[in-house]
Amino acid sequence: MKKVALYNPYLSSKGGGEKVCLALAESLQRDLKCQVYLVAHEKVDLNDLSAYFKLNLDGIQVILVDFHTLFFKLLRRVPLPGRVRNIFLDHRVLQTIRKQNFDVFINNCYQSNLPSPTKNGVYMCMFPQRLKGSQYSASALKRAYVVVANFLSRLILHPARKNPIDTYSLITANSAYTQSFIKSLWHKQSSILYPICENMLTRGIAKEKVILHVGRFFANDGESHHKRQDALVQAFAEMKDLHKAGWQLHLAGSVAEDVGALKYILQLMKAANGIPVFFHFNTPFSELNTLYNQASIYWHATGFGSDPNEHPEKQEHFGISTVEAMSTGAIPIVINSAGQKESVVPGENGYLWDTLDELRQQTTAVVNLDRKQLEKLASNAQQSAKQFNSKAFDAQVEDLFSELVG
Repeated sequence: MKKVALYNPYLSSKGGGEKVCLALAESLQRDLKCQVYLVAHEKVDLNDLSAYFKLNLDGIQVILVDFHTLFFKLLRRVPLPGRVRNIFLDHRVLQTIRKQNFDVFINNCYQSNLPSPTKNGVYMCMFPQRLKGSQYSASALKRAYVVVANFLSRLILHPARKNPIDTYSLITANSAYTQSFIKSLWHKQSSILYPICENMLTRGIAKEKVILHVGRFFANDGESHHKRQDALVQAFAEMKDLHKAGWQLHLAGSVAEDVGALKYILQLMKAANGIPVFFHFNTPFSELNTLYNQASIYWHATGFGSDPNEHPEKQEHFGISTVEAMSTGAIPIVINSAGQKESVVPGENGYLWDTLDELRQQTTAVVNLDRKQLEKLASNAQQSAKQFNSKAFDAQVEDLFSELVG
């Protein structure tokens, strides 16, 4: 039985990447008969995660990287740049993993610069970072800083290879969009492993006048692929006719545990005051499932306000929640960018928009469709979602990993 380590530092954040990581762990253990270990930075409650994501994680073990030594306590207090501090954190992770003699190591950490600690390493790329001294629209000073950080990283972590990515034998991409940037930025070949998108359909729950968005709530720091719930509230606030007709906007998702996220939530609630907008924070699976099945329309806005060519890292690189909504027959009306275009075909199973005016126009048009047209769109959405369901995911895992862990 092959020992496989799956590395994700923050499983408790319960995002889409964490779901894919845990679904992969389940599939590797159940179907490919591996002994799977999750490597994390903080305490992991597998029972909670099993219930939240509706997965069977029995038999999977957890290894915590110990950062409670005096050195790391002091390191957190020293005002070092994040990239430099991460070099020491990654070194600790490498030490921890190498002691376990794993057969395969799978890195599921977003834009990680951790080299593979084993001969058989898999890098699960959600979107590629720049590996050399340049950054998207970065200043000369920032580029110089990245060059120095990369030099230190190579010296300490991967002296035999130019880049940490070179230490991996397999790179997976979460979409064709991401795959294209792996090719252009890293000059590497990759294999697509589409995220698992559950069939969320539950019979007996009727569609209502509900527009749904599912996405994590966190502060918009200008660097990450923010979910832009603020733009959705802004768009819905101006749709007075829908308010009068009984339509509601529901925003659901987990909440980042920091002050910035709290401030952002308070801003959202203030903007939504007086209009039919409802928030579902840290939503349990049962409630989320009900929302998906009640929703007639699904909205998504990640990447709105940023140039996809200048800042591709800020876009939605696939969009799990969009497909999950489609599986229940909710009609997606989502931003015309990046991975969203791999699941939504305009006029066939949903619609794509570029501006908030277009979002409002398309939503109004869908609301006014006759029953036959709505049923056709909903049926097409459900059919499209099947190519990303758990059965399809398990088939991808077997195809990509069976030789590696055989």
